[in-house]
Amino acid sequence: MSPWRSRAPTRASPTWPRCSPRVQSSLKGFLDESSAHRDQGRQEYLVCAALLCASDCDDIREQLRPLLLPGQVKLHWSAESDRRRRAIIDEIVRLGPMNVVVSHLGVPSKRDERYRRKCLEAVYHEMVTMDVFDLTLESRSSHQDRGDRAHVVALQGQGLDRRLRIGHRRGGDDPLLWIADAVLGAINSAHAGKPRHLEALKETLLVELRTADSELPCADERP
Repeated sequence: MSPWRSRAPTRASPTWPRCSPRVQSSLKGFLDESSAHRDQGRQEYLVCAALLCASDCDDIREQLRPLLLPGQVKLHWSAESDRRRRAIIDEIVRLGPMNVVVSHLGVPSKRDERYRRKCLEAVYHEMVTMDVFDLTLESRSSHQDRGDRAHVVALQGQGLDRRLRIGHRRGGDDPLLWIADAVLGAINSAHAGKPRHLEALKETLLVELRTADSELPCADERP
């Protein structure tokens, strides 16, 4: 069975971050992305938004920074040992973010910006339904960051809530971006036959969905 399923949006009912769900507008989202090859010659693009109470963000940054090893600028799942990955996951579970994950499954493409935008569009709409309007994406290049902002403006011209705002920060400058990196890394590890990290994170997954025109999974991927 695949750790990832193509289905209608799944919304769990875990405890929200420490701010009250009645004041969800005080939540902030911190996004990262991943692209990985899957079975049957397909490619999956994933975006995760880690949701945190705004009043807790500075404190959580300080609690994540000690996870860095000497000389490390940021945590990156692919560069960590399995023991380190477990420590990172344990800390994320303890800190209690809620995570929204959107993926797009399609044919392999070196130019996967289209897949990324499909995922981001779905994430943006999910955020609006939760009254989350403040999102931080990991910075790529100045040109690509401008493209992200133009994408939001275009979506707002098509009806996306105009209160939504995005910003960009480098991964080494904001530890809160490391949470989404670890969540996506755990998903990819589960696809590679190491599901324990994802299993530990399951209760933090608030929404899991694929884009509307994502390919259907193979028969052996169904639950």
